Amino acid sequence: MRIPRGIVDDLRWSIVAPSTPEHAADRLVLRPAEREDLPATSRAHVALLPIGLFPSLGARFVRRWHRTILTSRYGVGVVVIDAAAPQDEIVGFVLGTADHAGYTAELARDRRAMASLALAGLAALVLRPRVALRVVRTRFRPWARRVSRRRAAVRSRERAESVSAPQVAVMTALAVRPDWRKSGVGMLLAERFVELVASTGARWVEAQTSTGPLGATGFYERLGWDAGQARPTPDGDTVRTYRLDLGGAGWTSTA
Repeated sequence: MRIPRGIVDDLRWSIVAPSTPEHAADRLVLRPAEREDLPATSRAHVALLPIGLFPSLGARFVRRWHRTILTSRYGVGVVVIDAAAPQDEIVGFVLGTADHAGYTAELARDRRAMASLALAGLAALVLRPRVALRVVRTRFRPWARRVSRRRAAVRSRERAESVSAPQVAVMTALAVRPDWRKSGVGMLLAERFVELVASTGARWVEAQTSTGPLGATGFYERLGWDAGQARPTPDGDTVRTYRLDLGGAGWTSTA
């Protein structure tokens, strides 16, 4: 879907002065993410969203992680490409889940996907001894307890299909290339993600970001998302969760 130039111009001026080349909006195309995009999205995630453990495991691991989201029936992925660039370069992407509990339960049942992630993670840790030491120090025991609880939760979920919890969508990653920031691309991706998950019945959307200089707290506040409490992470960072209430099926985009 080609983005109307007027919409990009309006978004540009509503946030900050434009910093992209003149007539750049004519080159932008918004479309669903595909498996062929995974090498680009994984590299962008590692380079532009380095907070947390998964990016520190490298692009190969992140690519496999992204694939579990994109191939899930609960997965949502959108990219913005520069149609004038060689091979339609990706200038931004958003990836997440329309029902995060459903995605987590589905992944826990998929032994092949879990084994693939585990092997990729172990290979990454062998090549990154400092990261491996950090994992042992900060995550090994909590992970063991979490896996045990998650398996029990999956069994409980299967036994209690009739009990419906609110459907919560999670925006796992949103990134825009530095030379395309302050152009409205990020807002377009966020708006499209929200539209897609709202159409599936999600009650609200959550996104987590660092409160430090690499985070995007201002971005979510400009979008009107509600800020939650900040909390420390095992890596010494501080993150804040933002939430957008979709109001059920009645939510409509204001863009």
